[in-house]
Amino acid sequence: MIWFLIIWTLATLGFFALASSMSKHQKQIFAKELTLQQTRLTTTVGWLLLIVSLLICLTQGHWSTEISYWVGVISFAALFVGLCLSYFEQKIKNIAVSVLLLFIFSLTLHLI
Repeated sequence: MIWFLIIWTLATLGFFALASSMSKHQKQIFAKELTLQQTRLTTTVGWLLLIVSLLICLTQGHWSTEISYWVGVISFAALFVGLCLSYFEQKIKNIAVSVLLLFIFSLTLHLI
């Protein structure tokens, strides 16, 4: 369960970052468009978080099963981000911070 939370929170944060790189969602989240540098940074951070979540997932077992598991987890993360952007756009920053805190909590529990 802890691995699921770690992978899911990383993927969710990655999707939030990727959504922040899109003009429409920038207006939703920040009430303005980001600069080109900030947009590139959010794109890079988003992809890095997704890659890190995949690499963490691959360390847990056989590659074939773990890639399938990762695809399932990122599907759930993408659905969560999509629903948040659609229905809770005013609270999106609070939700992202909550997901970050959940990641820190899950990682701490795993390391103990």
